[in-house]
Amino acid sequence: MKYDPLDQVAEHFLRDSQPRRVASRNERDLLRLIWKSPGIERSDLTEPLDLTQQSLHRIAARLHDRGMIVFTSSEARRPGPPSPELSLCKDWCLTLGISVNVGSIGLCLMGFGEPLEKMEIAQSGSSLSDEMDRIEKAAEDLLARRNASRRDILGVGLAVSGHRMLETAFNCPLPLAHWSLIDLAPLLGKQLGLPVWADNVARTAALAEAIFGVGREVADFAYIAHLHGYGGGLVSGGMPFRGSFGNAGEFSVLFDREDYDDRPALGLLLEHLRAKGRPGLTLRDLKNQDLSTWDGVAEWADRVTPAHNRAINAICAVFDPALIVLGGELPHSLARMLIERTEINNLPRHGALRDVPRLAVAEVLDAPGAVGAALIPLFETVL
Repeated sequence: MKYDPLDQVAEHFLRDSQPRRVASRNERDLLRLIWKSPGIERSDLTEPLDLTQQSLHRIAARLHDRGMIVFTSSEARRPGPPSPELSLCKDWCLTLGISVNVGSIGLCLMGFGEPLEKMEIAQSGSSLSDEMDRIEKAAEDLLARRNASRRDILGVGLAVSGHRMLETAFNCPLPLAHWSLIDLAPLLGKQLGLPVWADNVARTAALAEAIFGVGREVADFAYIAHLHGYGGGLVSGGMPFRGSFGNAGEFSVLFDREDYDDRPALGLLLEHLRAKGRPGLTLRDLKNQDLSTWDGVAEWADRVTPAHNRAINAICAVFDPALIVLGGELPHSLARMLIERTEINNLPRHGALRDVPRLAVAEVLDAPGAVGAALIPLFETVL
């Protein structure tokens, strides 16, 4: 039988009516509007939601009774009866985001739409059960920091590095072979006793950037995830665009085997730097360094620039975004080096140039895949 995370959501999060769900469509529309505009007055909600005042008051009262939103007195002075300000109750639920990358596993504990705690543990070894045990322990440590329990968790978002193959199965890089081609959501769900939604780590990082980072400024942008490998995600209308098979934004597909070693993949940068006399180097070691002064980095940046430009121009041609974000685990210093080397194909026609996207460095730096993964249960159930 097909795994449906909603079937595993704890009863105390559900509405008292059928079908089984956490919030109705109108409730979700209202919750998302409040989330985007905390403190919005109830009287200001009627027009954007296209609901009668009577219906709006009834829905808001029901959400308030369930503890999902809070009312506060408005400070504004204007004619008519006072209208309360509405905000989400951050303590109504927790969600957990887990991102599995080569070398690291990130975790994010999120309140009702607000990141609370983050943690990173090492990814190592080749035993899936061992790594899931370590994830479970790390999750318990995060909950202990907030004096919370698993009962408080609405759901879990799992983000995995690799191509999506089946519903929750991924074809991962070689160091993550033990995570590959396995239906992961029901497996992790059984381990944690919680509902699990799964997606590609680059797309969840793009979602985090859309909600909490530079992507807030635009509705459509492309996110290039510089990880051990090289992938990305597309955000359209403020939400990830997954494509028919769940692999939209897999920019590595642009390169054949002959070009594969010249991609701007950070695993290849590590190999290059280790060969330059820095053995044992990890991505974490690069994070806050000014790589522009390191021997061999400019050489590597020059080598991967043609591949970088190929990806940038393919994104421009196919997706036409307003913004392209360089993110993943890419150090800011290296991101700036790539941006300086960017050449967008823009030949003038009749003396005029077309509009091209702006390039920017990601703002969500700590465990972006986990932060985005923690949002998935919310967007699947209440927002």
